[in-house]
Amino acid sequence: MACARQTLATLDQGVSSLRLSAQGNGIIRLGFLRALGTEYIPKQAAAFWAAYPDKQIRFEFHTDRTQALLEGLLHRSYDLIFCSKPAPSMHLTAIPVTWQDLVLIVPKNHPLSGAHSVDLRETLPYPQIAFTKSSGLREVVDELFIAAGGTPRIAYETEEDQVIAGLVAQGFGIAVVPYMDFLLKLNLSILQISSPRINGIFSGV
Repeated sequence: MACARQTLATLDQGVSSLRLSAQGNGIIRLGFLRALGTEYIPKQAAAFWAAYPDKQIRFEFHTDRTQALLEGLLHRSYDLIFCSKPAPSMHLTAIPVTWQDLVLIVPKNHPLSGAHSVDLRETLPYPQIAFTKSSGLREVVDELFIAAGGTPRIAYETEEDQVIAGLVAQGFGIAVVPYMDFLLKLNLSILQISSPRINGIFSGV
């Protein structure tokens, strides 16, 4: 999700930068999650170029984890970022622009693999692979388990959702991750989360 600091200095700089870009004189520095880099971001950039064919706009594209993107924004390395929702303590403004569904993934031979959907309380007895605490998704998933009334047994932690999926496919544990087409290529089962009720996670600008 794209975030802007709630200070006049940062707002003035961001507005000035984007105004120059709108006049065809600047560079738009984008930071975003890797999952958004295969379709969403390229489509948005292409649509911008198509809408303003007379402008000489140049984009810089950078991928990273949510925490690193947020830090980069705070240090003015980016004009806009697309990431998970920042913590309220960061005093940032976020606008949702796209949604990702959260799903549970388990190895094909796991006791839950035959289910179509799952209550997260059913997952509590099993070892889980979690996002690190520096990931924006960690707080989202933690809140889900709080709503489910339990604490997951975290066996491993890592930053990247694709790494988590790979570990699940090899039997290291189960995990809650955003749905992505990449999951269909791995030897795992994808379950919808029936409870607690969720609307997905969002990224934005």
